[in-house]
Amino acid sequence: MASINLWDVVHIPFDVVRRGYRQFRKALFTAPRPSGEYLVVDRSVPEIEAALGAYSFAPNWEFSYYERGEVLNLARVVYERNTVDGTTYHWWQTHLRGWRNDAGRIELHAHWELEPTENGNAHIDGTGFDFDRGMNTLQSFLDEAEIDYEKTTVDTGTSHE
Repeated sequence: MASINLWDVVHIPFDVVRRGYRQFRKALFTAPRPSGEYLVVDRSVPEIEAALGAYSFAPNWEFSYYERGEVLNLARVVYERNTVDGTTYHWWQTHLRGWRNDAGRIELHAHWELEPTENGNAHIDGTGFDFDRGMNTLQSFLDEAEIDYEKTTVDTGTSHE
C-alpha cells in the first residue's frame, strides 16, 4: 500500500489562520496597557525586531494578552531552573511589548515571567513575575545592540506588578 503525505493533499492557509487567531485574541484576551517605567527608542518596529531578533527575541502575539494599542510583542525564552514557593520551574521568558507614542517613538516595557506554553496556570497566576529583571534584561540587550533609549514613566492607571 502506498503512503500518502497528508500535506501534499491538504493545503491549510496558515497565514489566514494566524491572522484570524490574532483577531480572535484581540477580541477576547485584552488587557489595558500597564503603568510604569518604559524605555523609549527612536527606531521603527522592524528595526527593533531585527536588532533584538539577533539575540533570540521572537514574535509572541499568539501566546499573550493583547494590551491595547501595542505595536510590538516579543519574547526571549530561556531554560533556567528557578524554585518559587517550593516548585521548580525550568522555562522562563523576558516578555517585551512596545507602544508608539505621539512623537512616533516606541515605548518599550518588559517583564520576566514563566513561559506560558509550559507553565499555563502558574504563568497566568503570575508566579515568579519580575518587572525589574525584565527591564534590566531589556536594557542590557538594547545596550548590546547599540540602541539609544531614554527612560520615562507612563501612567495609565493600571499596573501588572
